[in-house]
Amino acid sequence: MNLTEHICHMAARYDAVAFDVFDTLIKRDTAAPTNLFRLRGEAFYTARTRAEREARAAKSGEVTLAEIYARPCLAGYDTAQECAAELAACTAYAPVQAAVQKLAQQGKKLYYISDMYLPQTQINAMLRRCGYTQFAGGFASCTYGVQKRSGRLFKQFLHETELDARQVLFIGDSWRADVAGAALAGIASWHLPTGPAPASDLDAFIQNRLQLCKTAGEALGISVLGPLATAYCRWLHERRAVHPDAKLYFLARDMYLMRAVYAALYPDEETEYLRVSRRSLAPAFLAAGDYASVRAALPRQSLTGAQIAAYCGAVCPPELAVQKFDLKAPNTAELDIFLQKLPAPENAEAVTAYLRQMGVREGDILVDIGSGGTTQLLLERLLGVQLHGLQLSADERLRSRFDETRTEVFLFGGQPAPRLYWAGQPMLERLISEDVGATLGYRAAEDKIEAVAASQPVAPLLAGIQQGVRNFAVAWRDSVLHDWPIPPERAIAPFLQLVESPTALQAKLLGDLTVEDGGVYPLAAPESAAHYLAHPRDVKRDLAEARWKIGFLKRLAPLPLPYGKIYLKLKK
Repeated sequence: MNLTEHICHMAARYDAVAFDVFDTLIKRDTAAPTNLFRLRGEAFYTARTRAEREARAAKSGEVTLAEIYARPCLAGYDTAQECAAELAACTAYAPVQAAVQKLAQQGKKLYYISDMYLPQTQINAMLRRCGYTQFAGGFASCTYGVQKRSGRLFKQFLHETELDARQVLFIGDSWRADVAGAALAGIASWHLPTGPAPASDLDAFIQNRLQLCKTAGEALGISVLGPLATAYCRWLHERRAVHPDAKLYFLARDMYLMRAVYAALYPDEETEYLRVSRRSLAPAFLAAGDYASVRAALPRQSLTGAQIAAYCGAVCPPELAVQKFDLKAPNTAELDIFLQKLPAPENAEAVTAYLRQMGVREGDILVDIGSGGTTQLLLERLLGVQLHGLQLSADERLRSRFDETRTEVFLFGGQPAPRLYWAGQPMLERLISEDVGATLGYRAAEDKIEAVAASQPVAPLLAGIQQGVRNFAVAWRDSVLHDWPIPPERAIAPFLQLVESPTALQAKLLGDLTVEDGGVYPLAAPESAAHYLAHPRDVKRDLAEARWKIGFLKRLAPLPLPYGKIYLKLKK
């Protein structure tokens, strides 16, 4: 029985049901009520909390918001701003709201009873904003000068409604105020179960959005990737302001979702979507005999001659097709000899024609998921211009190519990302990318050059995850927290937690996705344990192909083992 059903079951024999308000009917997008004060600065926070202490010390009963603001330390401040912040920060607690709707349909008399200094008109406005229109009346402690915990506010409620205590069930989240206080008035109560208190405002915000999710994919998008995408795009916006004349180019496919989030956060700003990949650029370098750039463009995998030729858009001579190259540590001379034997690729000129069509200029900004800055390097060589890179992450190669004035990095203080990040980076790239194949090259189409993409099966899961990310961004933009920064280390933490310690559900949800990495590989899709018992050699092969090895181990043996720590120790 879920929470909504349980409330309705408990209320079945009562004529009237009354509810606590805060943390029962509605939630705030802050970890604590006083955190709303902090959003206005530390000076106001200090003055506001002091004023409430002084007001309560000066009066035996409940205080009002007006009495708090009458304290000298709040001179010059207006209650209107606090009321507006409270209104912006509230959201309905979905399972309780669903129960209220059902109880109203059953003809129950519904009320709210709250220990609160906010005026009753303010509480009514917050409830209306959250969709509550079913209450026959409300009772706030500041209106009557008495509180729930003493039982006196409950008695006032019974007196004014002329209800018998035996007709009423009260529901709230506080044992002291809601359960014990109701008992003092002879009213039956039910304690609303509560989970762990949110550790931060961001956690509270996420919890309030998770309750609205319809799918596991959407929930993952909100909780794991939403903070990262929003924080990164806010950083991009700040860095763009330093280069006001530059165009902002998001690289396909990896930055597809980031561009969508940027557009949601800053709808009045123009951005560009550059459909290039290292593979789509390679033919131009091969045609020009720039083998160093071809080597930089090639994936760091073990490939055959036929695969390298196809990657460069060239036809491979049959006698070279089976030759093998380890591109993680290539024999440069041997590879260059091979490249010299390849015929010039067709449509190599279309590469530069596409870039000219897109209007890439000196000083424009390139937004990339990032590792070694290879795409920026290749574009600069092709176009003969200097670009400004804004990468999500970086590896140890980046600073040998570009200093901080040329390429900036959002995560990890601009330092090379840790091993745990790279253990999940292929998954991150897949989750934030456009759900289309890689850009293979370009062709003329009527009066323009268009990109040619590889075919790729659609992954419906991605749409749900990415919708969750966009939902987070829009909700954050419109929330009371919109100006509050999400630090990079906090933004990436949920993803690193997923990489290192996935739940069995997360591993199953994501494991069947495939990623392109010099070929097409599964993220984490082991065969059954029975299969590996019959074919033990397959374990090594499948683990080597998995691009999220921690997830592979979790799916293979869904036990409470520290697979992330085991994997990282082995990687050392």
